[in-house]
Amino acid sequence: MRHLAPVLALLAVAACGPRDPAVKPHQPPAPIAVAPEGGDTPAAVELAFTRGGAAAPGAAAAATAADHPAPAPVAEPQLPDGDDVTALVRELNSDKYAGPPTTFRPGHVTPRQLSADALARRADGFALKLPSGAPITTPAFYDGKIYVSGGFHSKEFYAVDAKTGRFAWGLDLDDDGPSAPACAEGVCAFDTESCTLFVVDAKTGAQRWSLWLGDPLTSSPAIASGRVFTSYPAGGGHGGLPQQQQLNNINVSPFGNAAPPEQAPTAPTAAATAPSDGDKPRPPGVTHALAAFDLHTGEILWQVWIDSDVLSAPVAVGTHLYATSFAGTLYKLDQATGHIEAARKIRATSAPVIAATGDIYYTRRDDKAGEAAAEVVVRAGAGGRAKWVGAKKTAAYLDHAVQSKSELAAQAAGNDAANGFAGGAPAAANPAAAFGNVGQNNVFSMQAFQGSRVLATRWGNVNTMGDEVVCTDPATGAKRWTHKLSGDLAKAGGFLAAPPAEAGGHVFVGTLAGSVLQLDPTSGEVQRRFAVGHPVRSQPIVEGGWLYVGTDDGHLVGIDTGDATLTGWSQWGADAARTGAPRG
Repeated sequence: MRHLAPVLALLAVAACGPRDPAVKPHQPPAPIAVAPEGGDTPAAVELAFTRGGAAAPGAAAAATAADHPAPAPVAEPQLPDGDDVTALVRELNSDKYAGPPTTFRPGHVTPRQLSADALARRADGFALKLPSGAPITTPAFYDGKIYVSGGFHSKEFYAVDAKTGRFAWGLDLDDDGPSAPACAEGVCAFDTESCTLFVVDAKTGAQRWSLWLGDPLTSSPAIASGRVFTSYPAGGGHGGLPQQQQLNNINVSPFGNAAPPEQAPTAPTAAATAPSDGDKPRPPGVTHALAAFDLHTGEILWQVWIDSDVLSAPVAVGTHLYATSFAGTLYKLDQATGHIEAARKIRATSAPVIAATGDIYYTRRDDKAGEAAAEVVVRAGAGGRAKWVGAKKTAAYLDHAVQSKSELAAQAAGNDAANGFAGGAPAAANPAAAFGNVGQNNVFSMQAFQGSRVLATRWGNVNTMGDEVVCTDPATGAKRWTHKLSGDLAKAGGFLAAPPAEAGGHVFVGTLAGSVLQLDPTSGEVQRRFAVGHPVRSQPIVEGGWLYVGTDDGHLVGIDTGDATLTGWSQWGADAARTGAPRG
C-alpha cells in the first residue's frame, strides 16, 4: 500500500485534466545493430533514450498488397465510455518517472528439421503432428506458406507449404511458447512466452533480429507500416490503474500465485535495465510496457507504460494503435510516435475492433459486487459515447470460481509447470489483473486467451460468448441470432469455440468439439461442418479456399474446402495488423 498516496494524487491530477498534454513516450535516437543474414544478433543491444515529442525515427516500409493493411476509418474514433484516465497515463509516462527498460539481450535460433512421419495425408488436406504435442495457437498464411508455433511448451517454430503441409524450414529457439505469428513485409514476428520477440525471414527462417524483453510474454505482436508492436513485463509490480483492479477483483479470492503487495513494484529482471533516469521512481500502478520497434532493424521507436499485459494483441488501424489490457483498460496511441491520445478504464475483455464507420466494438465485464460474472457487447460511436450495450450474458467463461475448477485450469497448470512455472504465472505477469477480469492467471491460459472479440460483418456483429455464437444488430445491439455450441462449458473451461473469422461472406468458428463450422451470417445456421478431429481453442485462418487450425493437442490441420472464394483471413485477427477486418 506504500504507493497508494501518490496514485491518489495522480488521480486528482487526472480529474483536473492533463498536466502536460504534450507528454510523449520514451523515444530513442540510435539504431539497433542488425545480425548478418542467417546469423545471431549481437551479444547485447543497448539504446539511448530521449524524451519529448519528436516523431519516431526509422523509415516505415510501405505495406504490400499482400499484407492487407486496414484503411483509416471514415470517422475518427474516440475511446468509449468509462473512466477517462488519459491524464493519469500521460503523467505515468512523463519525465517525472523512470522509463521502461531499454537494454535487452538477443535471442538465438538454430535450424531444425521435422520428421517426414509428422505429416499425414487426409482426404481433404493434411495433418501435421508436431513433436511437443502441446497446444498450438492460430497459425499464419503468408506467401504460400503456413507459419506455426511448435506448441506452448516447445522451443520450435515451423514453416510448411500451404497446400501440401511439406516442411519448408524449422527453428529451434532458446525460449519456449511461441505465440501466434504476424507475417508481413517479408518477415514473421512472434513472441515466446519466455521471453523474446523474434523477427525472422519468411522465406528462409534466418533470424533478422530478436530481443529478450521480459518474462513472461502473454500476447502476440502486430505489424503495420514497417513497425512491430508488442507488450512485455517491464519491472513493475501488481498493476491495474487505480480502482480498475479493485473493480475487477470484486469477486476474486486468492488463487494460484500470490500477488505482490498492492502497487509495490518488483525489481526488473537481470536481462533488462532501466534507462539512465537518475533517482527517478518507477511509476506506480503499472507493470508492463507497450512498444513499437522498427520491423526490419529492431530499433525501439517508442515505449509507454501500461497497467498490465495486452489482451491477445495490439490492433493497428489507420495511423493509430489500440490495445486493451488484462486489467480492462483501453488505450489509443499514435502509431508513429506512441503519443497517448486516450485511455479509459472500461473492464474490456477482448481486443477492440474499429469499424470503417469509426465505431469501436468491444466486450466488457458487466457485473457488480456479489453478482455472477457477466459480459456485454458494446458499440461506441465516434464521439466516444456508447451507442448501445447489448447481448448481456452470464459469463462462467470469465468467472474465476468456475475456471479454477475446470479442465482448462488443470491443463494450464500442467503447461505452466512444463515451462518452469510450477506455481502459476509469476508476479511479473500481473496475473491478478487477468484473474480479476477474465478468470485466468496461468501463463498458458493468458497467452491462449482470445476472448469474445467481435467480428463486424455487413450482416451483423458476430462473436463467441462462452457456449454460444451470438450475432447482434450493429444499429441497436439487439440479438439477431444465436448458435448454441456443444460441450460442457463449466467442465471444459474457457470458451467452447474460438473467435469467429470471416471469408467469402461466411463465418468460420473453430470448436473445442473438434470441428470448424461454416455459419450463415444471416441466420447462424451451419452451412458446412469441417471435421478437424482434434479440439480447437484458437481462431482458424481461411485463405485460398483452405482452412487452417492449430489444435489443443499439437496438430496443424489444413483442409481444402474446394471453394476458392473462401479467402481473406490469413492470420489471427485477419491480418498482421490484427484489425479483424477481412479482405474483400
